[in-house]
Amino acid sequence: MTKIGTSDVTEARTERSLSDQELYALLSRPPRKVSLVKRRPELLLSPLLAVMLVLCWQASVSWFGVSEYVLPPPLETFQALWTNVTSGRYVDDFVFTLRNILAGFGIGTLTGLIVGSVMSMSELLERVLHPYITAFQSFPKVALIPFLTLLLGFDAAPKITIAAIISFLPVMVNTLSGLKAVDNESEELMKSLRASRTQTYFKLRLPAALPYIFAGVELALVLATLAEVTAEFLGSTMGLGFLVQNFSSQLATADAFSLLFIFGLLGASSYYAVALFRKRFVYWQ
Repeated sequence: MTKIGTSDVTEARTERSLSDQELYALLSRPPRKVSLVKRRPELLLSPLLAVMLVLCWQASVSWFGVSEYVLPPPLETFQALWTNVTSGRYVDDFVFTLRNILAGFGIGTLTGLIVGSVMSMSELLERVLHPYITAFQSFPKVALIPFLTLLLGFDAAPKITIAAIISFLPVMVNTLSGLKAVDNESEELMKSLRASRTQTYFKLRLPAALPYIFAGVELALVLATLAEVTAEFLGSTMGLGFLVQNFSSQLATADAFSLLFIFGLLGASSYYAVALFRKRFVYWQ
């Protein structure tokens, strides 16, 4: 048997104490600060992508000789946007479009939530309405715009109506799917606790369906915006869609293109608004 000397034990203890000191120094060292660019690279990549798109836009106009009546230069478009925004030319039409989008989206979302909830509670009602829902899904609802315009006039009513019709379907379908996705064990637990149908709906089924519902709400908001602008294209005396038609007929292409940035800002703002509500109510995701 090999004997371990006193010097060997002392050396082992010294190495252990040194390793403990190194470990303590490592743990007590302040954490390295990671730069914002490394933590959020999209903050740099997104502006770079925008710059690249503008350069490609300018190259298409300069190198390929595209007419400014077809594709205006970026500088001219930005000047038109700045001039129209600072002069307040877009204010009334923007308010008209935004008000109609929110009104139609609100009506369609609320109706879809109610109808989807009622259908989830009655299997017979779902089977009765399912063929009509399938037919309504495949129907080109934009084709209703001329008839609604003839029926309700050129004011806000037909725009709100078509926005509500198009917003209704995704919210209703997603609400129905989410409420039916609740597992049977959870429902049996609520029954064992003698919970009423109302309590089961608000305490179990609705919270479980919120991710589905918000997915439908996001889609409904996009579709409501498209429906509103399309309705203004086909028949209106106000709104951002009417302005695009008006600028195009006057060959003011730069002014018409400047409105695309307004549409982009409107869509992005709507998306982030819904995302904030999703984060607030679906906090577990």
